Amino acid sequence: MCKSLPQLLLRSGLFPTAPSQPCIAISVDLLGFYRTLFECSCDSINTLTSVLNTHYEHRGFRLTTQEVCIQLAIYYCGLQVW
Repeated sequence: MCKSLPQLLLRSGLFPTAPSQPCIAISVDLLGFYRTLFECSCDSINTLTSVLNTHYEHRGFRLTTQEVCIQLAIYYCGLQVW
């Protein structure tokens, strides 16, 4: 019995990014982690700035102010602040 590519990806724990001819797939476990992160975060910008701060500290960069983190979060999220 033949299965479509999206069905095979889902059976392998990957979520296709297109319904018929996906060229990228995302781990279902990663999507579950993201959902948990979203549900547990009271303020998503503060959560994202904390994650970015930790991410850069692990790479040897120390951010000096929370304002820098907020600017990075705005950049990564593509948020528009007027």
